[in-house]
Amino acid sequence: MSHLRALQLWITLLAVPGLAYAQSADTTDLFSMPLEELADMKNSALASDLEKQLNAMTQVASQKPLALRNTPGIITVIRQEEIAASGARDLIDVLRLVPGMDFGVDVQNTVGLGIRGNWAAEGKILLLLDGQEMNETLYATIQLGNHFDVSQIKRIEIIRGPGSALYGGYAEYGVISIITHDAADLHGLRVTTTYGHIRGGTARRNVSVSGGQQWGDVGVQVALFAGQSHRSDGVFQGVEGSIARIDTILEHESIRFDTLYHPGTFAMMDQARLDPLNLNLSLHYKGLQFRTLADHYRSTTRDGYGVSLSRPYRNDFVSFYHELKYNWAVTSKLKIVPRLNFKQQTPYRNRQETDEYTAYDRTAQRLRGQVLVSYAPSRQIALTMGGEFFRDRALSRLEGDVFYNEQPTLAFTNEALFGQALLRHRLANVTIGARYDHNNAFGSAFVPRLGITRQWGNFHGKLLYGNSFRAPGLENVNLSLDGHILPERTRVIELEAGLQLSKSMFLTANLFDMNTQDPIFYFYDEATESEGYTNYERTGSRGLEVEYNVKTEWGFIHLNYAFYSAAGRKQTEAYEVADQPHARLAFPVHRVNLNSSFRLFRDWRLSPTASVSSARYAYLADASLARFAPTYLANVFVQRQHFLTKGLEAGVGVYDVFNQRYTFLQPYDGGHAPLPGTAREWVVRLSYTLDFN
Repeated sequence: MSHLRALQLWITLLAVPGLAYAQSADTTDLFSMPLEELADMKNSALASDLEKQLNAMTQVASQKPLALRNTPGIITVIRQEEIAASGARDLIDVLRLVPGMDFGVDVQNTVGLGIRGNWAAEGKILLLLDGQEMNETLYATIQLGNHFDVSQIKRIEIIRGPGSALYGGYAEYGVISIITHDAADLHGLRVTTTYGHIRGGTARRNVSVSGGQQWGDVGVQVALFAGQSHRSDGVFQGVEGSIARIDTILEHESIRFDTLYHPGTFAMMDQARLDPLNLNLSLHYKGLQFRTLADHYRSTTRDGYGVSLSRPYRNDFVSFYHELKYNWAVTSKLKIVPRLNFKQQTPYRNRQETDEYTAYDRTAQRLRGQVLVSYAPSRQIALTMGGEFFRDRALSRLEGDVFYNEQPTLAFTNEALFGQALLRHRLANVTIGARYDHNNAFGSAFVPRLGITRQWGNFHGKLLYGNSFRAPGLENVNLSLDGHILPERTRVIELEAGLQLSKSMFLTANLFDMNTQDPIFYFYDEATESEGYTNYERTGSRGLEVEYNVKTEWGFIHLNYAFYSAAGRKQTEAYEVADQPHARLAFPVHRVNLNSSFRLFRDWRLSPTASVSSARYAYLADASLARFAPTYLANVFVQRQHFLTKGLEAGVGVYDVFNQRYTFLQPYDGGHAPLPGTAREWVVRLSYTLDFN
């Protein structure tokens, strides 16, 4: 009987022209899927828009395609439609609407991520762009602010929780996987221009060009992105900087020396630039794929490490990524994917050595080889296993500049084995996995995971347990005491429950408990002008996230609430807020986000978005602790498709309607003053698509 049912489902699926909508992975193997998921896909052909999204396949948390309600992780999927409708200017605008995600300033005009009340800028969240590891290898950071082109994004899949069992040492707190349009999606040329205006002048001007074509088994895709922007038109209020001059004054037969410093306050317009330039090229023939990325993110900084500088200095991030991969389908049940990756990155590059600012020019390379084996002996069992090896090498390009080993080069190696078993049963789906890493610099890390998921009609539940770790970067080791530093180790327990209220409404909530041991902490000593890394004892958070989604033919509403608490945890002093046991520096305890879009009439959309945050806390330039009032960010974007001619899309909107002037705060006691963001910004976007078909 089961074989007859499977045959019936297959005939129905093959007859449905829109089936590809439910597949978010090229490797989806329908023949190995259980009958329940085949039935879900059959039903999705006749389902509402919301049900199609719930039944869509994702594999960011499982390496095997699963529907969102069955995947063993707390997952957010952001689609092209939502990004375009919101008028998002950059990745910060997109991620700000994700529950639990926030942003803080680090040093030198750089902004990084936080998640669930935890600072995660250095190696705690992995950012993948078309499978390429974007975290730089020296400090493991990701730079945000007009860096990544959101107009080229097809979708973003996010793990809001541990990912090390699948992705290794940069995925301790989460994974952000960005997938751009490939050759099959494009089949033509797309050009997008964005212009933003603030009171101080031009906020940004960006241009994006992408094209692709498929000829049978051969596909080519290329994308270019270039732009200019400013971090802010506000005023930075830092500490007095370097000495401007020393006056010698003769007074009543005595001599007095008056020292004048460069002011700590300056207008940021034209002092904190963010200018991206990148190329993304992909070629594939059948199962063979080659990709290369070039990324030159040019920035300037005058805020330094908190002490204001007399003028802006270059602070560039230059990166190159290359990948060769082969998807080998040995049989319908066995797949082997070997891949070879090489990346070279030069972050924080500045060759202007002065009395007030130190030159820095170090390059890091990572050569990685990996083999992934997937075997599905039956519809109920899916096995994944593999291994990888990589070698990290750092090179100083400045004469006389050496690492802790007194050499201009530093190199480490890492070996890893990983595996996962996915067991499908009528009672529940069970995912068991683990990863073991050994690094000759910091030792070993073993991270198991367990996920139990179950769907009963319109209700679903998940119970998740995962260990994860943060691998120290090359500079983390170099700047630690005698090159000795431990990896962070985190344990996370998560519980999710969801209910489909109707064909167009869905409600989900999750609880999480995060406990991190040996957190790696950065410090800067202004007296000696030296920096370093050390392990503290413990940190972590627990909290609640709730999401309410509506999706119909007239538009969508995504409303979410996030709460975290540090109470009851032994905390690292550098993250603490005195007399506020629940709060951490920089991040609000409560936040509500709204992402919505409404179809007004043919080809017109109105899209309000908003983010409301509770009070935040941070240290000012004078080292005093300050409370920042709740923030009410509201944005409106109006979009018109087929404007004047077919294929031309126009949009206009305003970001920060109430002119809240969002400020990026430092999430640790590192001596950096708050970094102003942009004020109210008017945005215009034009996009034209030329279809080669």
